[in-house]
Amino acid sequence: MPKEIGKNNLTPDQHDCIVRLSQNGFPQDVIAATFSCSECGVCQVLQNYNTRGHTMDLPRSGRPPKINERGLRHLERAVNDNRRQTLGEITQFLNTCLPSPVAPRTVQRALHNHLDFSSRQACKKPFLKPVHIENRLNWARDMQTYGMEEFSRIIWTDECSVELGKNTRNPLVWRRPHEKYDSKCLVPTFKSGRSSLMFWGCIAYGKKGPLVFLPKERRTGVDYVDLVLAGPLWDFYRDLFEERGIAKVMEDGAPVHTCRVAQDFRDSHSMEIFAHPAQSPDMNPIEHLWYLLKSRINRRKNIPKNLDELKEAILEEWEEIDIETINLLIDSMPNHIQALLKAKGGSTKY
Repeated sequence: MPKEIGKNNLTPDQHDCIVRLSQNGFPQDVIAATFSCSECGVCQVLQNYNTRGHTMDLPRSGRPPKINERGLRHLERAVNDNRRQTLGEITQFLNTCLPSPVAPRTVQRALHNHLDFSSRQACKKPFLKPVHIENRLNWARDMQTYGMEEFSRIIWTDECSVELGKNTRNPLVWRRPHEKYDSKCLVPTFKSGRSSLMFWGCIAYGKKGPLVFLPKERRTGVDYVDLVLAGPLWDFYRDLFEERGIAKVMEDGAPVHTCRVAQDFRDSHSMEIFAHPAQSPDMNPIEHLWYLLKSRINRRKNIPKNLDELKEAILEEWEEIDIETINLLIDSMPNHIQALLKAKGGSTKY
């Protein structure tokens, strides 16, 4: 079992064989000739065995890292100062702090292996001013006492807009290398002129309201009262009130919700409002339904090509959303509250 040509080290199995041959009385020159190595090498293996009690090599220090501890501190500070820098910009800055320059790949490995930084797509969240953060935190503290009995009496409402030909996510397709431009593997785009549909919807625990489409020429406060507040929302509110004794309506701070004509209608009909902080879509479970609705439209085999087809697709996908999904979203509200408290009023994962 001679040593392989071009190999500098003996294998662990060869080390064990050398020890066994020496214990059986074979001289070191014979052992060296058997394994095509020097007598000094055999002697070193035997000495290591006598000293350590085993034939395994000790861990080696390896090549010293090009980015030392001081360099890692500079690197961490640079990334924390500006999370949107490119790898090239970070490398250029770091090389001004090191005795010898390093390549971007070296910096990338240091960021990942030592500092646990990775380049990822940034999450899109509403901008939060200090007053928003404070109001969100106070709201979360007030909501700690809410249980599912209270959350089941809330009507969650919101408007949503879907643009024709716009995909809310980067779709993936299964294809072979030569099928890149195959019609089945493309995402078609349309010259829609940013044509879109806006609609209103509402949900409650165990209930799903209708969708109301809002034409472009009818999106004022008066139109909101006529199309939504005095119609589907009032009917939904009365049904929930009769069923559960208490009902509250959650609306965001859009101008059509806070205008005088809308406030007058609520006051005259004794419609109770559920307070909700501004810039807080993550605290409204219907927002997740809009994401689900858009995702389903994007996954449809026949992509809508005009507004009529888009409207039909929206209505079909809304009907497909089951009550169990709605209940699961509302059931998760206590988790939303806890996440907001943990974030101290800042952005959450929801």
